[in-house]
Amino acid sequence: MTYPEALAYLESLVNYEHQRDPEAMRAMDLERMRRLCRRLGDPQRRFRSILVAGTNGKGSICAMLYAMLRESSLRVGCYTSPHLEQARERIRVWTEGPREEGPAPGEDWISEADFAAMIEQLQPGHTPTYFEALTAVALAYFSRRQVEIAVLEVGLGGRLDATNVVDQAVSIIAPIGLDHADVLGADLAAIAREKAGIIKPGQLAFTAPQDEAVMGVLRDACDAQGVPLLVCDHDVTVRIDRHDLAGLQVSITGLRGIYPSLEIPLLGRHQATNAALAVGALEALSPTGVPYSLVERGLSRVDWPGRLEVVSDAPLVILDGAHNPEAARALREALAELCEGRRIHFLVGVSSDKDVEAFGQVLGSLAIGATCTQSGHPRALDATELARRLMPFCPDVNVICDVADAYTYLRNALSPEDVLVVTGSLFLVGQVRAGLRRSIRSRRREAAVA
Repeated sequence: MTYPEALAYLESLVNYEHQRDPEAMRAMDLERMRRLCRRLGDPQRRFRSILVAGTNGKGSICAMLYAMLRESSLRVGCYTSPHLEQARERIRVWTEGPREEGPAPGEDWISEADFAAMIEQLQPGHTPTYFEALTAVALAYFSRRQVEIAVLEVGLGGRLDATNVVDQAVSIIAPIGLDHADVLGADLAAIAREKAGIIKPGQLAFTAPQDEAVMGVLRDACDAQGVPLLVCDHDVTVRIDRHDLAGLQVSITGLRGIYPSLEIPLLGRHQATNAALAVGALEALSPTGVPYSLVERGLSRVDWPGRLEVVSDAPLVILDGAHNPEAARALREALAELCEGRRIHFLVGVSSDKDVEAFGQVLGSLAIGATCTQSGHPRALDATELARRLMPFCPDVNVICDVADAYTYLRNALSPEDVLVVTGSLFLVGQVRAGLRRSIRSRRREAAVA
């Protein structure tokens, strides 16, 4: 099987009607994923793992853990979702240990040949979902590369998510908010019960500070499994020393060590909590403690594209796939602090199942205007409908359906002192990043010819 054939097979597994049907989503179970793993030789049993669930921040926590573990002598894997530009981004392996420079973009992704070979193993006789197939590919690839520890991001919920076939050493629960309520439950406690479904006996569990109802659910789940629950801001603490457009400087007091003056090249104060959870989880894996140099170098090299990512300075252009109210609030807090006194314009595109009104209530008053567009993803909300629903919250709303045209127009229309924020959907952010990459390649070719 070739790489394009593997991608075509994956696309054939996507059932968007199924994804729009809450009843069908709630009817999912883990048995199909378990059968698929058994057919592959149960690769999930051949390495230790950390499983990260939650509503917001779980990807950042995975990226931080992976960055720190790369500084060890361990063979490390990382599985995250969704991807921004191509599916290979989701599956990464690092086997070289510490080196002077971190991996170049794409260097540690699964190769096209390995991706195709892993996909081929799924055929014939099985009809997994898109996410199940990619999860199985990740687990089989980690086993093949003899990974010693893997960091896995839960896709949706936790209890019935495909990643929950692993028997992880550490569970992390990132902040829980209202998202996918039609599938996971209409209130925070119900959603928390689904997220807490990853907790199993014989492990350690960490959580971010949570709503009181959520914390009660997590404590009950841990008590039922005989698992200790460690809480950020209590068992592990963090102090923000600096926050600017270069990122954060934080000091963390962990389970077994103190880690002062850590530089993190990510924006947003919420990343401090994510870093503390990642450090605590890393300490939990090592009874002898974690060297300060490993934490310092790892966090200084963390890379998590599309989340408060600065891609231009004049005007300041920030990409952030804020796709639910909690993520929108984190974006607002960061913009209010880092862009105070500057004019902000939004380029917005969202998926059809998102709460546009909540997004507008949180971010609308911060902007001088919003341009509505729609990504090429089948789930994208029509740009005209998006504009209609945003108008009560934003002072100036217009529509440019083509993403590339919208981005180019705004880059040319805004002054160097202005701020352009591309947000609302990771699908939109990924499309803009891909366009910027193509533009850079084109300019380089033109320069070479000249």
